[in-house]
Amino acid sequence: MKARIAAPLAAAFLFLAGLGVSARSFETPVSLGVFVGAALPKGNTASLPDADGVMSLNWGFYVNIPLIHTFTLTPSSELYKLGSQNATDFDIAFKFIIPLNKFSLYAGFSPGLTAASKVIDPHVGVLAGGAMNLMSNIDGFAQVKYAFIFDGSENIKALHVNAGLIFNF
Repeated sequence: MKARIAAPLAAAFLFLAGLGVSARSFETPVSLGVFVGAALPKGNTASLPDADGVMSLNWGFYVNIPLIHTFTLTPSSELYKLGSQNATDFDIAFKFIIPLNKFSLYAGFSPGLTAASKVIDPHVGVLAGGAMNLMSNIDGFAQVKYAFIFDGSENIKALHVNAGLIFNF
């Protein structure tokens, strides 16, 4: 008799336990972001001789693709100047998110490529920032990224400070 009752009780328990579990990744939508800020490169290389210390406007866009509630992949493109040359960073950030009430902090790792003039060099960076809900599907964010651009045995360090808006689908 206990065996006949145990199976339905176990099934009911599992069903009721599953009602409390939410699929958090679906609560975090895919989003598009746009930003503006400043880029400050430090260092020179043979291919990029005049990049040192010239601050420039940067702007770009990205897509947040949540894999789980606390981890997103973020492909992005950022345009700025390295000295007198236009540069574009293409990267994919791996962001680890700390969700708070109406505010999220994040930190991450950002490998990619930097294209400037006729040069395409790999780069790697670290980033940190925060996002805050402004209205129903619009968030604001601020971010700092520090990247190393590798050009052979030489490198350029670049600090990027950005702020912008995120549109959540």
